[in-house]
Amino acid sequence: MSQDSHEHEEPFDLLGPLDERSGPAQRISQKRSAELIQGVLAVMEAPAAPPPKRGRFRRGVWVTGACLVLAGAAAASYWSLRTSPPEVLPVPRVAEVQPPVAPAPQAVQPAPEPAVPPPPPSAPTEPAVAPAQEPVVRQRPAAPATEPEDLLRRANERRAAGAWREADALYQRVIQSHPGTASAYVARVASAELRLKQLGDAQGALRQFQQALRMQPHGTLSEEARHGVAEAFQALGDPVREAQALKDFLQAHPESLLAEPARRRLQALSPPAP
Repeated sequence: MSQDSHEHEEPFDLLGPLDERSGPAQRISQKRSAELIQGVLAVMEAPAAPPPKRGRFRRGVWVTGACLVLAGAAAASYWSLRTSPPEVLPVPRVAEVQPPVAPAPQAVQPAPEPAVPPPPPSAPTEPAVAPAQEPVVRQRPAAPATEPEDLLRRANERRAAGAWREADALYQRVIQSHPGTASAYVARVASAELRLKQLGDAQGALRQFQQALRMQPHGTLSEEARHGVAEAFQALGDPVREAQALKDFLQAHPESLLAEPARRRLQALSPPAP
């Protein structure tokens, strides 16, 4: 009996501390645990040997104990790995890349213009002599024709100023430049009165009065023209023609303001009754 118990205790003596420490074995790495499990599986898959004799019984007990130890170590390692928090690997920090900042454009200064050397002094040249040009004779433009009304106005102004001859010259200018017109008719009567009363030209006055009556026998100035003919014959010392002119005047203008003086003059020219 004691021999059997000794034989049974010998395999358990082989299950001493695996790491020479009391208590359960310390944690082993996962790789080591896998190697132990593979070793146990290889032993279990081996073909069963014929039942050994007494010596073989001891070997079987030892192998069984070793398998139990390996299985316990593997289970403890698995449980420890499962319950332990997962190891968090540090994430490498990526440096934030700032976009490149374009440099501020620098003010471009214009390139200085190349200095132009002054031209070399040249020999003084003689001034060019312009060819002689023939003198250009400029003809004076013809004076524009003056309107007859303007000439009559100027003549009346000279007459009022006492410039008798200048006034008569302007009247003659109207008569020559605008013959047969109403302006010429007025200019003839005005020139005749000026010659008769201011210039002492009774013959020239008679001629102008007669021309005015031929132009317009019943014109607006026919009264002045007929009375002027009578006065011109009086100035010439021709009473016969003067009397006839007075009769013509009284017959054409009996209601004129000059009619009464004309009658008295006509009576004075008539011979007294016997």
